[in-house]
Amino acid sequence: MSQPRHQHPYQHPRPDAGESTMQLSSGRVIALEGERFGVVGSTGQRYWLAAAFSCLVRPVVGDKVLISLEGADGYILSVLERTIAQPTRLRLDGDLQISVPAGSLSIEARDGVHLDAGHALLVQADQANVVLQSAQLSATVVQASGQRMQSHWLQRHDSAGVHSQKAARHQAEYGDSRRQIQGHEEVLAGSLRQRVKDDWSVQAQSLDLDAQQCVCIDGDQIKLG
Repeated sequence: MSQPRHQHPYQHPRPDAGESTMQLSSGRVIALEGERFGVVGSTGQRYWLAAAFSCLVRPVVGDKVLISLEGADGYILSVLERTIAQPTRLRLDGDLQISVPAGSLSIEARDGVHLDAGHALLVQADQANVVLQSAQLSATVVQASGQRMQSHWLQRHDSAGVHSQKAARHQAEYGDSRRQIQGHEEVLAGSLRQRVKDDWSVQAQSLDLDAQQCVCIDGDQIKLG
């Protein structure tokens, strides 16, 4: 008794008469017109085709591309080969989200990374590390807030047209300090105490010491004039 022949679970349907079928072939981009691309097929026929949604690399003139044809319609599915060296452009319409549920995302660029975020840039991270040889920041308004800030510099230069500081408590320690003020300086304090270990010198064209109650000058030697 002969065994029944096993049939493949997937059968290729035969197209009905007059029904168009999709064909895949290669072609060469020879022209651009807006979002349409002029392509010459492997048989020499010419088509005006649009890039498929999955064709992320935008074709340019001279590219060898994979095309799909169905009747009079067709698409460029992907760029197979680029003979002329030029920048590669990825074109996506609408929002884009890259999700990496497990693992990390790494971007490497030998000659730099240029990011144009339009009107907004949002970065969220539990921890951020940035290592740069040099950096330049240009902004109209910068606002920074946090619980704690530490910075360490071998050299630091600050320049400002108007500088304002507010602190509940301020403490500064210097090895040497020199302050030069071209105009007027005024200090307002509830109380002021200065302690000088060695010498204290004041030079002025005029010096006024004014106290509502008492002025005391004490020392082993006092020289006036």
